[in-house]
Amino acid sequence: MYVLITGASSGIGMELAKLYAKAKYDLVLVARNKDRLDHLASELKSENIDVIVKPFDLSDLAQCDLLFDEIKSLDINIFINNAGYGNLGFFNETQEDLELNMLDLNIRAVQVLTKRYIQHYSTGTVVNISSMAAFLPTPTFATYAATKSYVYNMSRAVNYELKRQKSNLRVLTVAPGPVKTNFNQRAKASINRGMDQVKCARLIWKGIQKRKDFIIPGFLMKMVYLMTKFTPTKLLLKASYRIQTNK
Repeated sequence: MYVLITGASSGIGMELAKLYAKAKYDLVLVARNKDRLDHLASELKSENIDVIVKPFDLSDLAQCDLLFDEIKSLDINIFINNAGYGNLGFFNETQEDLELNMLDLNIRAVQVLTKRYIQHYSTGTVVNISSMAAFLPTPTFATYAATKSYVYNMSRAVNYELKRQKSNLRVLTVAPGPVKTNFNQRAKASINRGMDQVKCARLIWKGIQKRKDFIIPGFLMKMVYLMTKFTPTKLLLKASYRIQTNK
């Protein structure tokens, strides 16, 4: 029984891989950087599990299909769509090609791989990593927040469909807040603050084990989520802008 994790070479993806390795799950690790994947795989094989490395750039949809063709014969019980990135900056100043690539990775790859999994397998769990940014428009992080809103809404809706169809498949949604990973460096944020990535991964792992439909790691972020439900958008925009421009 395998767990597949995209974006496994660092951050939350890497920490989830370590947790599943300790729990004796076989792993399929996916990311662009083969050297990092190989290093992680050599470390995890000490747990006496099978670790398969798949270096793919999932922002290229052709590579999404190649990946699925290579893994569809495996008994993959959990498929974690974790790969993604953001880009901090004013919309009229950020690079369009970078944003379009972000749409391909954060949305289209998740869409394609989720569909491939639930059409091919009769039982199992897809875990799609969204973000707390999904719940409010986020100035200077507009495109990223919009991509995560798509992931959140698509995943929740598909999971409900599967329940109504009495399927043995589920699509779980995870919405972390800020986490101390290399995400902020890639997003060009000068401040790297948030939850420790090990703690965040552990909370996500526990939620997946319980097959929770919706996972928000950490009490504080749960409170923030509730606040977004009752706070006027105008105030949320002001608060979000202040937070983002201090990064």
